Amino acid sequence: MKVRVIVFLVFIISLVTVNAQNSPEHDLIISVDRIWDRAAHNAFTSLIEFNGKLYCTFRESNGHVSDINGTIRVIASEDDGQNWYSVAHIFEKGVDLRDPQLSVTPDKRIMLNIGGSIYTNSELAGMKPKVGFSDKNGEKFSKPENVVIDKEIKSDKDWLWRATWHKGRSYATIYQPSKEKSVQLIVSDDGINYKYIATFDVPYGNETTLRFTNDDRIIAVVRTQSNGYIGNSDPPYKNWEWSEFEFRIGGPDLILLKDGTMLCAAREYPPDHKEKTILAKVDLNGDFIKLLTLPSGGDCSYAGLVMKDSILYVSYYSTHEEKTAIYLAKILDLKYGYESFERIGQPVVVSDKNGLVQLSCEDENATIRYTIDGSIPSAINGYTYEKPLKVSKTTLLRTVTVKYKYPNSNILSHYVGTDLYQEAQVIKRDLNNGLNYKYFEGEVKSTKEIEELTLYKTGIISNITNSMRHRDYDHAIIFNGYLKIPEDGVYNFYLTSNDGSRLHLNDELAINNDGAHGSMEESITVSLKSGYHKILVEYFQLGGGKELMLEWSSENIKREEIPRSYFYH
Repeated sequence: MKVRVIVFLVFIISLVTVNAQNSPEHDLIISVDRIWDRAAHNAFTSLIEFNGKLYCTFRESNGHVSDINGTIRVIASEDDGQNWYSVAHIFEKGVDLRDPQLSVTPDKRIMLNIGGSIYTNSELAGMKPKVGFSDKNGEKFSKPENVVIDKEIKSDKDWLWRATWHKGRSYATIYQPSKEKSVQLIVSDDGINYKYIATFDVPYGNETTLRFTNDDRIIAVVRTQSNGYIGNSDPPYKNWEWSEFEFRIGGPDLILLKDGTMLCAAREYPPDHKEKTILAKVDLNGDFIKLLTLPSGGDCSYAGLVMKDSILYVSYYSTHEEKTAIYLAKILDLKYGYESFERIGQPVVVSDKNGLVQLSCEDENATIRYTIDGSIPSAINGYTYEKPLKVSKTTLLRTVTVKYKYPNSNILSHYVGTDLYQEAQVIKRDLNNGLNYKYFEGEVKSTKEIEELTLYKTGIISNITNSMRHRDYDHAIIFNGYLKIPEDGVYNFYLTSNDGSRLHLNDELAINNDGAHGSMEESITVSLKSGYHKILVEYFQLGGGKELMLEWSSENIKREEIPRSYFYH
């Protein structure tokens, strides 16, 4: 789970700046070029090599979602990405074309899979995946036609993702947002008509990349609403083994190198919501070793990967410059920059009931880095451990060991100070059930901007809900009051929202789920004394899904939405 905690240390820590040379990234990245930015929003890439050329495809539009003018662009380069020209521009009236994916057919044509979204009043009404083909020269593309999905699994919202050809057949997945087990594996002989094979046993999965090994095993990397998954299966691909990554990832692509190494490019989701495009080594045990962070930020990633002449080509999109644009990175053979792909040992954490925390590592040449704000520690983020620290409350401590020319260790997430309980509030008046709320209307992209909106109404409500809204978009709500804790204990809180939200406990930020995003869960663990504790929840909604839910659990409470009987004002 992703966690953000505000904590006070009883001594002052100075942030140590680490020289960029402590990472081999600069030795490995040959170049990063912006290769296309003609539309207002250029995003969601795929990259292949065909007839000695590089082909890249992506979506052109005015924005990320809910935009009926989404079109697909295909560009090509004859000189390994130095110069690019447009090959095709594909559009369909009334359909938002998006998420294009390229592959090469057995008869040596380019196949282009496209997602087709249909909106009614900014609400997604249906999905119609489409497919088109190039000629043998890769110069002209046919008009996309609808993909035919097996009647056994077909729904009104089927999203086909990244078809992969193997031994003359096209394998792909479709995900169906309305189902918990939402990813279906399918196969086709022509790339148009697909038959059902199996359902992935992964909760709320969606974007999936499939790749094949030399012995016909299929590997799948799956994005979900929480952490990512990696799975594998032998023919006939009906039975799968799954492992969960430590972190949430977005838009993953996967490439298998000749020595069996698996590299995954994906969007990273740190707790501070400063997303980046990263490259990692992964394995079937769920180990996720981050190797590189590419120049990127904000709305980004959805990469394509091609290995050519010992150079890894990575297409992706990013918003770290003045607009959302398409980029191409060239990366040297990664083994040039690393002594080993194996991680060094992770730190050992020892803490006591007084909040004293000590860290150690067996490797004398490694440095321990840590964070206490929920962010991901690395060679350039967090603090260098030099002496024991002391926390004053339950705190999420994240640690990592770093060593030049080696991948960072596993990141260890560990709660310390769980014996340090927050005291309940002293209440000198009678309390009533329910929470105060303020309802606003208008567009914001952060909870910090809510108070700038027009206040539409106020009142009392029994629990955390957006049921009082007057419209499904551009609204915001602030709840405040007290939460009654039934007994002393360690409590977990889970805040899920679409779009942004934040939870404050006893006047301190506890969970930061802010920003414009789809359904996303953030959580925290905190030790609380029995009694009444201040609670404040901020929430805003731009468009699309309208989810808002606050859950809890403890040693004696199974995870559930917090009952209304525990809220007071």
